[in-house]
Order: sequence, then structure tokens, then C-alpha cells
Amino acid sequence: MTGENNGYNAPLVYKVFSILDEVANAPSLLGISDLSRKLNISKSTVYGITRALTELDVLCQEQETKRFRLGSKLFHLGNQALGGMDLRAVARPLMEDLSKRFRETVFLGTFDGERITIIEKAESPAELKISAPIGTRIPIYAGAAGKVFLAGLSEHEVKKLLEEKPIRQFTENSITDPGKYLDELQNVRQLGFATDFEEYIRGVNAICIPLPNSGRWPDTALWMVGFSNSFTREKVSAAITAALQTTDQIGKILVG
Repeated sequence: MTGENNGYNAPLVYKVFSILDEVANAPSLLGISDLSRKLNISKSTVYGITRALTELDVLCQEQETKRFRLGSKLFHLGNQALGGMDLRAVARPLMEDLSKRFRETVFLGTFDGERITIIEKAESPAELKISAPIGTRIPIYAGAAGKVFLAGLSEHEVKKLLEEKPIRQFTENSITDPGKYLDELQNVRQLGFATDFEEYIRGVNAICIPLPNSGRWPDTALWMVGFSNSFTREKVSAAITAALQTTDQIGKILVG
């Protein structure tokens, strides 16, 4: 990264932004050694910068791999750069339409490398429904949402995660075999969505769609959840088509 001097010199600022650029555009997550090698910056300098950026939530370091992804602070700054347009404000009315149409609950959530956090919801109008408070954090292997977010990692990263943190068997339908789970993630990458038929909670089905963005695999996604006796496989198929259209609409509004 270069810039005009104009009598001033702030080399550290350029190093900070070169690190952020590299993390944002890399096809897979990067660690300190990767960044040092790619940017020709000493490991000690990369360590100091990434540590400060992590403390500020500008970067998020995965506990298992020690590699970095962009943090939530940039998400909020990005919203302000788009004229204050808030993702939740944009998504909520579209989520409500989707929820009313299928009479199932719709969630919006983000992934920080360790857990999935619900940031918005549109509850089913039905009396008997699935609900969870905004701010609820769920495990990385949780059904459809977990599949979508983990599909954003490289196969090497997922394999390492599976070794360090084996998949928990939530129900008898949970995919716990590492090889089969890797195949499932590859399927998610190809299809652009994930399904969950009673894999996370017995008697509950779900779909999840990543929100499109201009970077690598998104860290925000929308998912619909319903009881298996109402959210049937036939209904799931129709919901996937509608949810793909909804996430596409959200993406177009946000990026203009």
C-alpha cells in the first residue's frame, strides 16, 4: 500500500491497513506468520498490530487456529459508511414478510469464529413457535447455521477444528463423522444454502442462507426454523427458494 507523503509520514497506519486488506481479501483465514510473510512485515510488528486490532474488535482471532477474520467493529463502521444504513433495519421487514408467508421463525446472525450470535429475529405468527432472544449465542456445529458458517472456512481449517473440538451429537440425526461432515460442507458451498432435518434439535427443521457480500464467504446469515410436523420437507424446499430471494434483496439494498 502506498500513499503521498505531503510532509507527513505514518508508516504504522499503512501497515495496519495493509493487514486489514490482506485479511479481508484472503481466500482463507491468515495467522501472524502468514501476514508477516505476505506483507514483508516483522512478526513482532504484526503481533502488536493484530493484538491491538483484536482488542478493539476490528479483528477477531479464532481461539482454535489463532487466525484472523474481520471483527464486528468494521461491520458497524461499514454500516455508517453506507450512510448509516443498518443491516438489521434493512433485513427486518423482509424477514417479517418471510416469516408471515411460511408461518415459521426467521433469524439473522453473525459468526465470530467461535460462536454464532442472533442479531435479529422475526417470530412466527403461529401460537406454537420457536423463539430465542436477540443476543443468544449458539454452538458452531448447530445445524444449518453452523454448516453455512463453517463452509466459509477452508477444508484444512475445518479439519483442524474437528480434531480440536469434535462434533457433539445433539440428536440421533446429527452428522458426527468428520468425513461426512466435510462432504456436507462442500455441498453447502456448491448449493449456497444448508438444511437441517432434526440434526440440532429433535423435532425441529431449519434452513440457512448466507448473506451475499463483496468479500470472501459471508459471516452473516439468515435462517428459518420450524417444528418438523409443520416445517415439512416440501415446505422447506419452497422456503429455500424464497429465502434465497430475500437474502439477495438484502444484499442489493446494502450495496446499492
